[in-house]
Amino acid sequence: MPAPEATTAAVHPFALPAGAPRNVRVGFIEAAPVGSRQLPCSLIPGTLVREGYILVSRDRELHPTGALVITQIQGRIALVKILRGAPHLKDEVVLPSTELSREADKLPAFRTDS
Repeated sequence: MPAPEATTAAVHPFALPAGAPRNVRVGFIEAAPVGSRQLPCSLIPGTLVREGYILVSRDRELHPTGALVITQIQGRIALVKILRGAPHLKDEVVLPSTELSREADKLPAFRTDS
């Protein structure tokens, strides 16, 4: 039986552990009036975000549904403004990777029909 090969690959200090998500979940979209540009996002306990952070909402298949910016935080609720797309109730909200940000940038600009 051959001896197992020793792995000498150096670990980059900023590398994510194998299987770690690149898009950190921060919360979920909550109910808002139809056509509203501002949506509440319930934050996961322990989430550290600030006003001005750019977030991306995504559906269950992990496709981006909206590009968002935090405008206000009160307790565990962040008020987010839709920049692009049309997020849906209970969509996951994440701090996006560069790749997900690029995908979200391809969504149509937010429009109101009023």
